[in-house]
Amino acid sequence: MTSTNRYLTSWEGFWSTTTGTPGEIFWDADPAYAAQQDLALFHSYADPQLPLIDLGCGNGTQTRFLSDHFARVIGTEIAPAAIEIARKNNAAPNVSYRVLDVLNLHDAGALHEEIGDANVYMRGVLHQLSPTDQVTAVQSIERLLGKKGVLYMIELSSAAEPFFERLIQQHGPPPGLARVFQHQITPGLLHENKMESLFPSDRLTRLGTGASHIRTVHMLPTGEVVKVPAFYAIFRLC
Repeated sequence: MTSTNRYLTSWEGFWSTTTGTPGEIFWDADPAYAAQQDLALFHSYADPQLPLIDLGCGNGTQTRFLSDHFARVIGTEIAPAAIEIARKNNAAPNVSYRVLDVLNLHDAGALHEEIGDANVYMRGVLHQLSPTDQVTAVQSIERLLGKKGVLYMIELSSAAEPFFERLIQQHGPPPGLARVFQHQITPGLLHENKMESLFPSDRLTRLGTGASHIRTVHMLPTGEVVKVPAFYAIFRLC
């Protein structure tokens, strides 16, 4: 089984068994707290008239929010089941959804030929891939960006692993996170010190970076919403 098929099997299984129960999708935060937080960081760098690709759009919650700020938004996922849910629940006049495997360089190139240069929004995708597949994914992203596009990415940081360890030790595994594990999806992390090797400065210009968090739907007994340590970075091709 290739790595791509492994990811497809896991994510198709995850999305095809989703019931819509509140809290079921661990990272499906209200866009008022998620995409809005990110938008404030990258909107000034990105041309809103270029298409925006929401890479790893899931059920399209953030995609639909972003459509209020960009002329055209395309949500992409590896799992057809996710695309079906997104089309049903988060449609908008300037939004479309399609299956895209970020590890398929040919498909990324074909999408660029179709729509031209695009901005890319990516919330928690690279940390789920193996190191080798991360390199391939970045190559696909470069093809999607072209000369004019801007990438905004937010990923779990090196502080995420000890954070999850404390969370599970103190409160047990959140149901939404346990469901991720059930489908053999292993959340990883992306060490900040890998950024230069993944996004070399001779190919990509880093426009901004900093500490952040990924808000989830899980609420602790204290009433506090779980926010996982993360970092963001903004790039464009040199």
